[in-house]
Amino acid sequence: MTKGHQNVCVISGTALIAGFTAAAVFAQNAATTSTIAVNPAESFQTIDGFGVNFNGTYFRDAQKPMIDMLIDDLGATIFRLDPYGLLNWEAVNDNDSPQVMNWEYYNDRYSIATFEASWAAGRYLNSRGIRPFLALSGIAPDWMLDSNAPPPQHKVCGGSSGMGHAGPMKPNHLNPDTYDEFAEEVVSLAVYARTRARIDFRYFGPINETDCYPAEGPRVDPDEMPKLLSAVARRMKKEGLGDVKLVVAEQAIVTSNYIGPIMQEPDLMDQVGVFAFHTYGSDSVGPQLERVRSSKYPNTPVWLTEYGDLKDLDKSAENEWEGFSVAATQRALRALNQGARAALYWDAYDNYHEHYPRLTFYGLIQNVDHVYSPKKRYYAAKQLYRFVRPGSQRISAAVDSPGLTVSAFRNDRADEFVIVGVKRAGIDHVQVVLSAAAPLPAQWELYQTTRKLDCVKTHTVPIRNGVADVDLPDEAIFTLVGKVGKS
Repeated sequence: MTKGHQNVCVISGTALIAGFTAAAVFAQNAATTSTIAVNPAESFQTIDGFGVNFNGTYFRDAQKPMIDMLIDDLGATIFRLDPYGLLNWEAVNDNDSPQVMNWEYYNDRYSIATFEASWAAGRYLNSRGIRPFLALSGIAPDWMLDSNAPPPQHKVCGGSSGMGHAGPMKPNHLNPDTYDEFAEEVVSLAVYARTRARIDFRYFGPINETDCYPAEGPRVDPDEMPKLLSAVARRMKKEGLGDVKLVVAEQAIVTSNYIGPIMQEPDLMDQVGVFAFHTYGSDSVGPQLERVRSSKYPNTPVWLTEYGDLKDLDKSAENEWEGFSVAATQRALRALNQGARAALYWDAYDNYHEHYPRLTFYGLIQNVDHVYSPKKRYYAAKQLYRFVRPGSQRISAAVDSPGLTVSAFRNDRADEFVIVGVKRAGIDHVQVVLSAAAPLPAQWELYQTTRKLDCVKTHTVPIRNGVADVDLPDEAIFTLVGKVGKS
């Protein structure tokens, strides 16, 4: 995890020739110029890390090298581990009391092969220094659901019932009368994970995308969420999990206001550790950050716990580049520029998800008969994950062209500046201006992922009086690393 950047991406002379025959690198006479103005004196949020969503249901020893690659090469430090993919394992009520856990029942459920695989995944992550956060998703037990709720007054996903399991007439609303039963079910899993499976974890996401029901999670409306989460928080404290923090509300529609009602409950907020959101479009976390900053809890971290792209069945090279690489990276950078402290790609690897249910191809890593290999999107994510480490601080970076999306950081060692960007077509020349800071780096090391290159170090760019001139290919995901004192 401490390898120098010189070993991260191998310089490929052949690839460089292929990638830059149309335009000489770092030429001064490009037709169109854009500017990136970086001001280290203006700083923003501290980065908690970057990572992936990980389905533990089918974990096996063959995946250990893949996890090692995600940690050691990609730079992932956060794993959102889903141990089952469904919420319906308590198909029949464990007993007549939501206040008394029937451990004969739960121990039997959590020792089946599906859960045992996830527990093994969690322990392996622990052995690699990762404390995964447990996250639950999918349909809830039928006996906890009803059809009594009025039409939603907020945006919901369209057509989610078509993802599987049931048609639109099946009850999908979590009955408020069963909140204590729901809390008992999900907290029993967290208790088992800690005490019997021996997994070290800090965060717990008890419910997923309740605005994308029934497949992603049961329907829970914004005004209902505080009561449900309060039941979960109370049960966590009762069972000795008061130190585990909740990740909420994991909503699919990033603009909906689930967190406002949550922040009106001080006792619940004592247990909340992170506000989490998902986006696969142009909307991002900005409005949610404003809600948090203007609340009594302005320091609560905001994470983008799902981003990527949704057209996983289109396996064309064009979709791999435009959707899962370029557009996905722009979504991550947009969220960071609006204040997010973490971003997690959906998904780590291609796998079968129970809550769809089908084999899915959202992964950064291709899975062919359990032989795992990185896709183009892996290298795109690496441009960010590998170089911007936990503890880094985002600094001001302004651009004068809509063809550029850029974020800048001062790494936690304070002697390194990092710029991560996406350059669209139409810009030939980029001038990077670093405002006065003492001291300044003498050069930028340039790494690129393009249609032809996979996180390759392509050049060393001199910085003269704070200014560097860079020519890039027509489209590129790029990283500039400047180390103070290195020349």
